[in-house]
Formats: sequence, structure tokens, C-alpha cells
Amino acid sequence: MPGHGRCPLSFLVSLRAGMLNISTPEATMNNDHYIRILSEIAKLAQIAGENKFKVRAFENAARALENLTDPIATHLEAGTITNISGVGKSLAEDIQQIHDTGTCDYHTHLLETLDPGLLDILNIQGLGPKRVKVIYDALGVSNLDAMEEAAKAHRIQELPGLGKKTEERILSEIERLRSHAGRTPLPQARRVAEGIRDKLAALDCVDRIEIAGSIRRERETIGDIDLLVTTTEPAKVTQALVELTEVAEVLASGDTKTSVRLHNGIQLDLRVVQAQVFGSALHYFTGSKDHHIALRTRAKRQGLKISEYGVFAIDSDTAIASQTEAALYKALDLPFIPPELRQGFTEIELAAENRLPELITAEDIRGDLHMHTTETDGRASILEMAEAAKELGYSYIAITDHSQAVTVANGMTAERFEAHIQKIRAANKEIDNFEILSGIEVDILKDGSLDMDHDLLRECDWVVASVHSHFRMETKAMTERLLSAMETGLVSEMGHPTGRILGGRDGYTYDFNAIVEAAVEYGIALEINGSTGRLDLNAELARKAHTLGAKLVLGSDAHSTRGLHALRYALGQARRAGLTANDVLNTLDAPALLASVRPKLG
Repeated sequence: MPGHGRCPLSFLVSLRAGMLNISTPEATMNNDHYIRILSEIAKLAQIAGENKFKVRAFENAARALENLTDPIATHLEAGTITNISGVGKSLAEDIQQIHDTGTCDYHTHLLETLDPGLLDILNIQGLGPKRVKVIYDALGVSNLDAMEEAAKAHRIQELPGLGKKTEERILSEIERLRSHAGRTPLPQARRVAEGIRDKLAALDCVDRIEIAGSIRRERETIGDIDLLVTTTEPAKVTQALVELTEVAEVLASGDTKTSVRLHNGIQLDLRVVQAQVFGSALHYFTGSKDHHIALRTRAKRQGLKISEYGVFAIDSDTAIASQTEAALYKALDLPFIPPELRQGFTEIELAAENRLPELITAEDIRGDLHMHTTETDGRASILEMAEAAKELGYSYIAITDHSQAVTVANGMTAERFEAHIQKIRAANKEIDNFEILSGIEVDILKDGSLDMDHDLLRECDWVVASVHSHFRMETKAMTERLLSAMETGLVSEMGHPTGRILGGRDGYTYDFNAIVEAAVEYGIALEINGSTGRLDLNAELARKAHTLGAKLVLGSDAHSTRGLHALRYALGQARRAGLTANDVLNTLDAPALLASVRPKLG
């Protein structure tokens, strides 16, 4: 059974072996696709026993491309791809092949030689390429089914460097992967959907095109991508879609609907609709199912019916409203309900009583409070991050590099952090009409202590306290650990408060209510982290925290200037949680922001 977000292995085998007819498009794919292929090559090459220098070359190239803020295709077209550090002539040829066909010869060779199922195994947390190679070489395990069989037979614990706990963890991880199978994290899906939307929107015959479905509702994971288009030439739009490099297989094609499978395993459905019913069709294909059920119930009580073609009187085929979503809601005596709130909870009742929250918007955000620089594991300097944030319209940021416990991220010692605070303050003097706050992402250690000298934490402006280790503590112990950190009075923000990784790791467990109550008591904001793999807190927990009186902040957790754009995903979860500008501290100016947290330091 495939792992999270991947299509069936039989499809992957045929795809990687080049058995599908893939046409070369005029447009190019999203940067993430190139990065994913290069990363997969690095991992598979290590399992195949390639020399470490070759493996490292692909790892370095993937990291280099992650830091790009412009499309990789522009470098290919300009012939400047080798100007990117870490990309030599040979790698440039591989990247060109990925551009032209969606993959490259070496990637295909590795998958033919090994097994595409190894990519699913590599999604198991705690099993990096080195451990997978040990299991693969000794047992021939190359897919999740075989891995599960070997673990249940206790053959894995007999291998060097592995043991009973690892074996138990593997079985737990396989169960988790299967429970998430077929779902893709929202940030990944949205980037793909927007890339394809923009390419089709550039066609002269396209009048309007919109993303619908769970992406539009900002659901944290999605099953497939839905696009709606109005056009005078549906055949031309369909042809353009199936010729995109992102497309691996055409599942169905017709005058009104075309379905394709993308290289990353996601299904995309393109629907052609008439302009006069675009609003009702967009509403219908946005969902959710529960929202539609509640809305149909309301319509029926009013002697109306509602479908993808509009709102009608029960005994009529003439639409009362269909061109816009606002008109559709108005026909039901309701104000417009934002897509993020269409969850089938109480939004219709609230709308009927004119009590819908005025959701926070991107224009309300004045700063980003979680990011990293080259001082630890980031890829840009303090000033580069500040200038990029200023271009996004922010008026401040907090620089929050890691403390020393995160050794893999080159975490800072007390001495380095003291110097870093001074570097931040010096950089702040070099940029006009903008404020750079000195901060840190300090680890909450296993015993609940903070991984930094307390005097330095008092000296800096913003302290993000996060858990990066010992995730599987008992609920009571984890609760006490977090409370101990919070009770210091030094924490401004709890970073990614559950520690979950979408499709990669479930969050750690603790008494959420107790932690929220402590956050209110000690003046600590809870983060909605927008980085691609997190969306943590999710909308449900953010809503609960708000109900209990907590303030929230949005953070990109950026490790590059490009990463600053991840704040949009935190914003989406905030809107899905029903939060207003007054509920999120990033909407305050810097002085008001700092006055709202750590009151004991005042």
C-alpha cells in the first residue's frame, strides 16, 4: 500500500520505467518538483551504494534550489542554471531533463534498479537512507507491505544497529502512513494547483479559472485538486492541460471534465462551466459536503432548491441566482460565507444572525515572528531576511535562530547568542522604516528547562520556546515539561505547539487545556506555524485556544527569504479557525506586540 500522498506502486513502476507517453509542454513545473526529484535521487543513490560524493552532490543541489525565489525554468531558459552554487554541468543536464519530461534518466535508472516502494519506506520517521539500506541489503525489503511483514516476523530487530524499539516504531509508522494515504499537505498541493492554474490562465481562450475544493477551504490536507474554468475553446484548454510536464497520466477526458494524475500522485480534475453558472459551480465544487447539506436544508425550508447550477424555486428550472457566490447566498437571505468557514458547523446559523467573524486578512499582518538565518540553519543573512520581509509589506520581523540543543541546525551557544543579539541590533540600524527584533527559538529540554542563559533571554525582544526532541514522553510528563518552561516568565511564544509534521509525525501529547491556561496566565502567545510540513497549531486547536482566551501569532518558520511566503498558510489556518485581526498579535505594531507578552519582564 502506498505511503502518504503517493499513487499506487504499479502506477509508479510504469511511470518511472517510461511506459507512459508524456508530451513536452510549453510551460514548466513548480520548483518543488525539481527539488523532490533531486532529493529522491540522493536517498536512492545512498541505498544503491553510490559513493558519498555523488550522493552529496544531489543533496547540495536540492538545498541550493530550495533557496531560489524565482522559477528554476527561468535559469534554464537564460542558460544560467550552472551559476547556482552546487549545480554543475552534469546536474544541469539532469535538471533540464526534469524540465522536459518530469524526471531524468538517473532517477528512472535508480527506480528500475531498486524499487519505487523504497520512496514509501523513506517516509517512515526514524529510518533514513542508511538504515533503509541495511534492511534492504539484508532482507530485500523494498515496500511497506514487505517492511510490515519483516517487522511482524521480528527479522528487523536482528539486524545491526536496529532493535526491538525500532521494529515497534516501524509498525506504528506504517499504520500512521496508511491512515494518511491519499492525502497531500495543503502547502504542497496549493503550490502545484496555483502553478497549473496560472499556466492555463495565460491561454487567450480562458476567460476565468479558479481553484476550488478543499484547497480553497484551506483544509490542512487535500485529496485532489479541483479547477473550474470558463472558456470558448474547451478542447484547447484540455489539450494544454494534458501536455503539461506535471501530468503523468490522463485518466479521463471530455467536453466538461478532464481528470489527470500528476507526477506527485495527486489527481487533478478540470471542469469547464458556463459563465452564467460559474458562481454556483464554484460554490458547489468548493464544498464542504456538510456545508452543502445544511444549506440545502435551509433552502428547502424557504421553498427553494440549490445545486451546482444555481438557486431555484422548488417548481422552477429558472435560476434565481447562479453567476456569483454572493448572489447565491443572498438568495437564501444570508451574507457571503468565506470558503474557510464552510465546514458544516455553525456558520450558517451565525450568518443568519449576522454574527460571522470578520476574518483576519493578509493586509492585517504587520510582521513575522519566527525565522532563521545563516547563524544557524537558515540560508540568508539578517538583513536579507529583513529586506525581503519589508518587500512583503511588513513593518517588523523577529530573528529567532536555534539554541545549542539543536546541534543538527548549528544551534547557538550562549556566547554566540550574545554576539548574535548585537548583530541583530546593528542590522536594525541599517534598514529604514522597519524594525528587526532580537530573538531566539530556544529549546524546551526534557526536564522543562530552557536551553539558554536566562539573562540573555531577558535581554532579547522575542523568545520562541519549542520542543525538538523527546517527543514520546507520557502525557503528564510532557505537560509538566511545557509548564516548567512557561513558568519562567521568559517565553513570548510557544513554537509549533504540538510538534506534528504533516504526513511525517504525529504530535506529542499533553493536557492542552492546561497549557492554554498557562499561556493566558504568563502572557505567552501560541503559534500557528505556516511552514510547509507543520500547519501547527491546526485550525481546530487554534479555535479551541482562542475560545479559552489565548492570543495567537502567525509564523513562517522561514529558513530562507522564499520561506517567508509560508506565512500565508498560517493565515489560512487562522481564517479556518474563525480568527479576527484582534485575535492575532502580528496585527499589532512592534511596541504593542512586545507589551502584550512576557508581562513579568515589564
